[in-house]
Order: sequence, then structure tokens, then C-alpha cells
Amino acid sequence: MNSCYSWKEEGKGLFTLYLGEQPVLSASASAEDDGTVIDTRKAELVSVRSEDGLLELVYENEAGLRLTECLSVSGNGAAAQCRLSRTDGSPVRTASMTPLIAHGKGDETPYLWRDLGAKILLVPYDNDMWMRYEAVALRAGRKSYDVTVLFHEESREGLLIGAMDFDVWKNAIACPGMDARILEARCGQGASDEGSHDYAPHGSLKGPEAVSSRFLILYGPDWRSLLETYADTLRAERSPRCWDQGVPFGFNSYAGLAMNLNAENFAASGEFVHDFLMPLGFENHGATYINLDGGWQRISEEDRLRIRDELHRRGQKAGIYDAPFACFWPLDREIPLMPGHTFSEIVLRDAQGNPLPRIDRAVPYDVTHPLWLEWTEKKAEQFLAWDYDYLKIDFLSHAGMEGVHVDPSVTTGRQALTYGYRVLERLFDEKKAGRPFFLSLSIAPLFPYGYGNARRFSCDAFGLSEDIEYVLNAQTYSWWTGGRLYQFNDPDHIVLQRSFCMLQDSTEGEARARYTSAAIAGSVMLLADNYGLPGAMERTVRLAGNPEVNAIARSGVVFRPADSAGGSASPVYTAEIEGTTYAALFSWKGHEETVCIPLERAGLPEGSYTDLWTGRKIQAENGILCWHTAGTDALLLRKN
Repeated sequence: MNSCYSWKEEGKGLFTLYLGEQPVLSASASAEDDGTVIDTRKAELVSVRSEDGLLELVYENEAGLRLTECLSVSGNGAAAQCRLSRTDGSPVRTASMTPLIAHGKGDETPYLWRDLGAKILLVPYDNDMWMRYEAVALRAGRKSYDVTVLFHEESREGLLIGAMDFDVWKNAIACPGMDARILEARCGQGASDEGSHDYAPHGSLKGPEAVSSRFLILYGPDWRSLLETYADTLRAERSPRCWDQGVPFGFNSYAGLAMNLNAENFAASGEFVHDFLMPLGFENHGATYINLDGGWQRISEEDRLRIRDELHRRGQKAGIYDAPFACFWPLDREIPLMPGHTFSEIVLRDAQGNPLPRIDRAVPYDVTHPLWLEWTEKKAEQFLAWDYDYLKIDFLSHAGMEGVHVDPSVTTGRQALTYGYRVLERLFDEKKAGRPFFLSLSIAPLFPYGYGNARRFSCDAFGLSEDIEYVLNAQTYSWWTGGRLYQFNDPDHIVLQRSFCMLQDSTEGEARARYTSAAIAGSVMLLADNYGLPGAMERTVRLAGNPEVNAIARSGVVFRPADSAGGSASPVYTAEIEGTTYAALFSWKGHEETVCIPLERAGLPEGSYTDLWTGRKIQAENGILCWHTAGTDALLLRKN
């Protein structure tokens, strides 16, 4: 079948997109100007231009609005966009554009549009407050931020719709209230709500013309490949922040030490990693990163710089933490490094001039405020002068919250967030720093992409069965971001015994599964335990000292899920590394269970496999590989 995309203008405000002879979807568009709506299905088509892979349909209505619907096609996919203006040339003001209102074309389009068993992937706006991915049935009101894929679980056939622009609008793909069998690609008000942590309404654009985000449309036999193609398409437009020092291995202070952090236990953690783990292969390019997290101010500057010097003498790197977009302090408190100024001056406000409410305990800063910029520049200069090599930056979603900014040219949250990211990108540029400098995005929106070397793909995760399932939910539905939108997915700090918030130690199986979940993420390998607790060092040496597992983590290869899993996680992931096939199997239910892999379904060859944790050989029989476990655990298999 011809694999090229094409279109046909259908009349009644619709066009149909084809892949070869197969109609993929029919669609219309709409936009709003200060409460007045233009919808192509109710407006008059006044011109059609079709040339060089571009379809341009111009509609006008009695209110004097003009909506230009654009569809560009190539062999790789199609992109839809719309432009709003007025017939008399006067300015428009809009906070809502919908460049694609897509649905099936009767029995001609893929059965996905009519299949009651079809699933739609709900992608969260960010990773805060333990957001998770879900693959659910179509239902009125359901919304996915920036990208979604409609797919059939058994056949894997899928249809992807995903935004390609992230510097102006918040974007979403949603099932409208009037018909769950419609997917609306929305920019603005229809994409901004509690899920994006917004209290104020989405900002408006004003000018001679307003332009929506572009939305990519892809159709194919495997929803997983569609997400990878989507990410490859975005990467071709903007590459992730460059890093040539390999996967970072090391230690982060938060989960193990939290607010009990002090100079002694932090220094001892770095020494333990150097003396006991690095000789066993827990390192990359001969280095490990020993990173301070929140609460680092509890350690005096004198002690911090002394510990930094000790780390550097041993060939280790030092890291630190900041939350540059979120204010956790009382608003009347003086800003550090900025005498005479209080936090109240630089927080984001609503249309009535009130500070926005605290979201996840913090008020967002107005990143367009000159004082915020001056303070952020001073902090960056300080971190660089202190000779740190790694910065974890947290609570980044706050800069993208809607509000009234000091800079009147910034009217939307995405404009502000992009501005804030570009400030950080400039301040921590490798040339400015004079050395490789790693930026790790922690709590952060998935988009805009590429401004950090790594992005954490889940919220905080610790060391129990529930944490393993939660991290694997992110692996199941966002593996495709690693190595494409960000150089590394970050599976969060790796707790192998007990974090500050756990009521009991994890089991040996939970610890093995947690380490495995990090190693397959392609991945930032930062341990996080209190090594003063009995048994913590011994367990960490056992698990973090496995050279074959560490070699997989060091490769940076992201394992792909064998299948979707509703709102949970796939138990099976696969990868090809330097010509060798690997598979990771997980059980997180905490009780006796048998996990079976149909090899053909998982794309695995027949034969025997060796578990890299135990050395045990497992033979597949009749095309199925089975593993029996007594509780939460993991296997990491290498094809013999």
C-alpha cells in the first residue's frame, strides 16, 4: 500500500487525511476571539490552496473572523495548525484555539474510532503530586496533555496526535463533552486546568494574527513506534542539551538523609561510594557524583567547600540543588543575596494583584521580573564559583502557571516557562561554566523539552513495591523520551534499604527490583540511603556492585515495554545492546506469582537466558518464558 499521507477537502468545513488509500481521520477546526467563535463547520469556505504538500483552507463568518486551517503532509506524517485573524485587519484577542477536531469517517477509517476496546493514552502535564500515565477507554471529558495515542492493546495499531510547539500555548488532546469519539487538539483554555496546576485562566494572545501550535498526526501498526517517531520528529527540530560524559553514577542526599543531612553523614556517603562501590564498577569514566539535595543550607559553606575539595581530590564530582521557579518561604522574608528585597516582590500574581496560591507548598515566581533574574544570576555565579558540576533543579512547573507577569509581552504560562528555561540554559552553559555541567530537571513538565540533560520521568520514588510499580508506569509510557527529548530519563534516587519516609526496610527482592528499574531507564544512577543504618552498606555493595548490571546502566540504552498496562505498568521490557538481547522482568505484588513472556509478542528470540543477578539459566519452552517468584523481585536476562 502507498505509505504517503495525502488529503481531500470534503466540504462542510471538513478535510480527510489519508495514508495511502486508507482514510485516517476527518477533521475541522475552531477558534475564539473574546467570546466570539469561528468554527469551520459553520463558516464559509472562501479559498483553497493546495501545493507542495500543503493544504490551506480559509474560512470566514458573519462576525468578521477569518480562520485559516493548514495541513502539511510528508511521507512521515501530517501536521495541522490554524491561524486566526479579522477580515478588516483589526487585532484579535484569543485564549482558545482548536486546530484539529478529529473523528472517524464512518466505516472507512480505522476501526480504532469505533472499537469499544480501544484505549487512549493520558499523558500527564508534569510529574508532580504523583501524577501517572493511564491507558483508558475513550470517555467524554478525558484529557491528555500535549500528546496522546489512540490504540488497540492486542494488535498495537495506533493513531498519534501530538503537539510540536511548546513556547506559547499549553496544549491538550481531549474528548469533548458532546461526543467521546471526537479528539480535539486544543491550545489555551481547553488545555489549562487543575491538571496543569492552574488557578488563573490561560493567558490571551493579542495582535493582527494568532497562530496555534502545530499538531503531528501519525498512524501505524505499533503505538510504541509512533511515540518514538514523534520524539524523533521533535528531536530533529530541537536537540536535547548536550552531555558527553556518559550516564552519571553516584549519590543523592535526599531520600536517605533528608532533613537529617549534616556534614558528617554527607561526607561519609561520598567516601563510601568511592572506597566500596567504584572499585566494583559503580562509576562512569572513573567518576561518581555526590550530590546535595534540599536542605543543603544546613551545612556551613566552610564544610561544604571542604567536602567538595575531598571529593575532587578523589576524582569525584560534586552536585547541589535549587528550586529557581518556586517560593517556599514566607513572602515577607528577605531574599538571600538581595538585601532590602523580599520574596513578595517577585512572586506571580493574579489579575487582582494577589499572589497566586501555594501549589505543592510553593508560590510561583514571576520569572519575567528583573529582580528574579538578578537573583538567579547571582545564585548561578555562586554555584559555579563553588565549583559544583551538577545541579538538580526542582519544582519547575511553577514558572508555567498562568498569571499576570511584570513583562507585558509575556501573557501565557508557557511563554514564561520557556523564558525561565532559557535563562538557566544561558547561565549554566558549558562554555560559561568552563567545564561540563549537568542540569537535572526534577519536578518538571514534560514540555518544553530538551532544556536539561535529564528529566525525572516520575515523581519521588523510594524503595517499596508501590514505588517500583510507580516508576515502571513511567517506564511503560514515557521510555520514548529518553535519548530523544532528554539525553537521559531520570528514574529518581535509588533507595535500596530505607528512605526517611519508609516505615520498614525494603526486602532484598524490592531492592533488586528497584535497582533494576533504574538500570533499564537509560538513566541517572544516583543511590540514596543512610549508610549509618545497620545493613545498608552491605546490601548496597551486593546490588550496586554488580558489574554486568552496571554495564547495562552505563550504556544509556532505554528498555522498551513489551505491552501497555492500563493505569499500571508492563512487567516486561526489552533492549538490544551491542548486538545482545536483554529482557527485564518484574513482580511487584508482594506475593507468590508466575510471570510468563510469550517470546514472539515481546520480540524475543527462542532459546535460553541467563539472569544477571543470580547467574541462573532459564529456558523458554513452547515459545514462552516463565519465572516464578515468591514476592516482589526482578530478573535481568541476557540471551545466551
